[in-house]
Amino acid sequence: MENEKRKEMNNREVLWGRIYVFVLFFLTSLACCLSIFLWNTDFRLFEQKEYVKVKMDRIRNFRQEQQGHKMVIDSLYHKISGFHPGIHAQYEEEDVDYLINNLRNVYEQNNWDKRYKVFLHVADFYEMWMNDKKQLWSIRQNIDMFKANLEECEIGLQKKMDKLQNDMKK
Repeated sequence: MENEKRKEMNNREVLWGRIYVFVLFFLTSLACCLSIFLWNTDFRLFEQKEYVKVKMDRIRNFRQEQQGHKMVIDSLYHKISGFHPGIHAQYEEEDVDYLINNLRNVYEQNNWDKRYKVFLHVADFYEMWMNDKKQLWSIRQNIDMFKANLEECEIGLQKKMDKLQNDMKK
């Protein structure tokens, strides 16, 4: 009987020993997890997710900025293509300059992001197109004036030649 009691006690002690080890293991695991996840949140995994999230927000903001300026760029295109330098409308030229500077300002506000440089390039392109249009008109005016002067000179030369031939015949 004593052996049986001792056996029962041993089984009971084994059970309590296992429970004790399990509780000790559980508390140690809990303490480790808390120390890792609560006090040390600088994991590469979390940083990478945060980086991707910020990057996606920047991409979304850039696309919204593009959509917002699509109408301005289209308007600028139509204003420059319809611009006639011979017609002295200073307000049209100032409006074009204002829109070009507005596009440049978008880049200046976000110059840390290389994608926004597209606004600077578009502004430079439209400014060069506007300057080329004015310069081409000026060159055409000079050519037309040169042709008119050449025609007057040819007419004057022809009159002199005719007069000279008439004088020689006399």
